[in-house]
Amino acid sequence: MQIGIIGGGAAGMTAAITAARAGAEVTVYEKMDRVGKKLLATGNGRCNISNEHMELFHFHGASPDFIRKVMEAVPPEETRAFWESLGLILVSQEGRLYPMSLQASGVLDALRLEMERLGVRVRCGEEVTRVVPVKRSFRLEGADGQEKGRFSRVIITAGGKASPQFGADGDGQRLAASLGHTVVPLRPALVKLKCRSPYLKALSGCKVEARATLLQGDEVLAQEWGEVLFTPEGLSGPPILRLSREALVSGRRCSIALNLMEHMREGECYWWLKQRAERFGYMKVQEMLGGVLHKRLILPMLKETDIPPQTPSERLSKQQIQALSRILQWWTFPVLGDGGWREAQVTVGGVFTGEIDPTTMQSKKKTGIYWAGEVLDVDGDCGGYNLQWAASSGILAGRSAAG
Repeated sequence: MQIGIIGGGAAGMTAAITAARAGAEVTVYEKMDRVGKKLLATGNGRCNISNEHMELFHFHGASPDFIRKVMEAVPPEETRAFWESLGLILVSQEGRLYPMSLQASGVLDALRLEMERLGVRVRCGEEVTRVVPVKRSFRLEGADGQEKGRFSRVIITAGGKASPQFGADGDGQRLAASLGHTVVPLRPALVKLKCRSPYLKALSGCKVEARATLLQGDEVLAQEWGEVLFTPEGLSGPPILRLSREALVSGRRCSIALNLMEHMREGECYWWLKQRAERFGYMKVQEMLGGVLHKRLILPMLKETDIPPQTPSERLSKQQIQALSRILQWWTFPVLGDGGWREAQVTVGGVFTGEIDPTTMQSKKKTGIYWAGEVLDVDGDCGGYNLQWAASSGILAGRSAAG
C-alpha cells in the first residue's frame, strides 16, 4: 500500500508512523523547510501533549458525536502508548501532560527518528496544491502542475490558518473544496483579544490572577479563571485564550469583565473595603490599596472611578467605596477584535465532519482520501486538547489507510 500524506505536522507524522508500522510505504509532503514547526511552539515550547482530564466538552465542532466516535476509536490511553513507543516519558503538571524533558524539540526528534527508522520518505519544501483521482489512485500535483507522486491512498493533514509563520494558510481547506467537500468558515481561536481602554499601554506586561467573564450586554456567556496578561492592545493569558472562541463569534459585541476579588461576594467586597478604609484612614487611597493590588493597577483603577489618588482613605464617600468595589470585581473591557491569525493557536471551522467517516477518517465523498488534525472542523481548549486531537485522528487515519 502506497500512501501520500499532505502536511508534516503532528497529525501527519502520527499518521505516517502508524501507517508505516502497518506495512505501508509512506511519503510525507511538507511545504516548509522542515516538519513539525508548529509543534515546536506547543505549550510555550514545552509541548503540552495531552491532559488527564479528557472530557468531550473540551472539544468543539459542528458534530460532537463525530468527535466522540473518533476519541472512542483512539482513546487517550492509546495515544499515550504511542508517545511512549517513541521513547518519551510523560509527566503531569496540574493535569497537563508533557514530555519529561519539557522540550517540544525532543518530541519532534522522537517523531522524526521513528519515521526515519520506518523508511518514511519526508519531502520538505514541496507544496501539494491538487489531488487528482486517476483510476484507482491519486496524483499529487504542485502549483506548477508538475506531478509529485501517485498513491493508492492519500491522508490530508494540512492544518488550518492559525500561526501562518509555521506554514498554515488554509491549504487543506482549499484541497477539500476541490475534492467536493463542504468547508465550515474559518476563524481564529485561542488568541489574545483586542480591547478598548485608555490604560492598556500603561498596564502592558502586568499579570493578575482573576476571574474573567465574557459578556454580551448583561448576559454571561462564559467564565474562566487564571492568570490574565495585559497587552498594549488588549488582554491575553490562558483565561482570555479560552474565552476567545466564544468572544469572536460573528455578529457578537462582547466585553470581558475581570474580577480581582473572586473569593468575595459583591456585598462582602464593599464592606471589606469600607473597614479597610476606616482602619487605615490615615493613608491616602493609593497607599491603602497598595497592600492589596498590583501597584501598576492602582492608578488606572482610581482614574476609572474618578477618585484622586491622594484622597485620604478616611474621607472616601460611600459612592466612592462602591465604585472601587465595583471595579475590583467587574472591571470591564469591550472586545474590539482579535490578534489575527499570526497570534492564534488554533483554527475554528474546517472540513465538515458530516462528510467524514468517524470510524476510519475516510472521506464519504472520495474513497481513498482520509483526513486528520486541524484541517477538520474540530478544535480543542487550551491544555493539550488540540495535540490530543491531532494524535487520535492521525493514528486512526494512518491505521485505516494502511488497512
